[in-house]
Amino acid sequence: MKLISLNLWCGIKYEALQAFLNLHAPEIDIFCFQEVRNGQYDKPEENTGERVNLFDDLKLILTDFNGYFTEMATGVGIASFVRKNIEIKEFKATQILSGQETSHLKMANGDSYYPRVAHSIILKDKNLIIHNFHGIPGEHKKDTPERELQTDRLLEMTSGNNHQIIVGDFNLDLHTQAIERLGDKMQNLIKIFDVKTTRNANYRPFESIPFADYAFLSPDIKINDFKVLPDEVSDHLALFIDFE
Repeated sequence: MKLISLNLWCGIKYEALQAFLNLHAPEIDIFCFQEVRNGQYDKPEENTGERVNLFDDLKLILTDFNGYFTEMATGVGIASFVRKNIEIKEFKATQILSGQETSHLKMANGDSYYPRVAHSIILKDKNLIIHNFHGIPGEHKKDTPERELQTDRLLEMTSGNNHQIIVGDFNLDLHTQAIERLGDKMQNLIKIFDVKTTRNANYRPFESIPFADYAFLSPDIKINDFKVLPDEVSDHLALFIDFE
């Protein structure tokens, strides 16, 4: 199977993103996206360049896929698209950090960071679980108490099962205890394939903060190919996995 994970930057580079998806959709089985708009925010912002109905736009592009969306805060969340000929046994969402646990963490505008949720797609035939996740931002991607708790819950979510994949924007540097702990249990493809960055020049500090996105696979999954794609369709780069 082939999978792409990408933080969509709320569709700010939509035309490039549309071309990218049209190019790759014929060969991909599953897309996992972060920062997907799906309606107005509680406090609408002017001139952000974001596409308010990005999830609907994606459904019009990825017509051979079924789309699944989980809201993390009003108007934004994570989305996964699974090719229609792949049967889904179950789709579920798991809260990783609650609003109360993130309320003291503030964005530049003074608002609190929103809760963190992972959603999971269980494929019927392969009994494979694919988790799509967007981790708590801020603090220069280093270890924090919130990230320690976040990692505890991700490990709890994946305990007791083989044949699992976690992908997404973890908002973590490669050299953190959080990433090391996850890598102790699963294959960290960013480390195994000696990836240098998952960001690009659309993200201003990308040279000093080069990592955010990861793919962790349980040890029983065979990796045929993995690469970070160079296309600049967001402020993140897409992760491509060919596995079985």
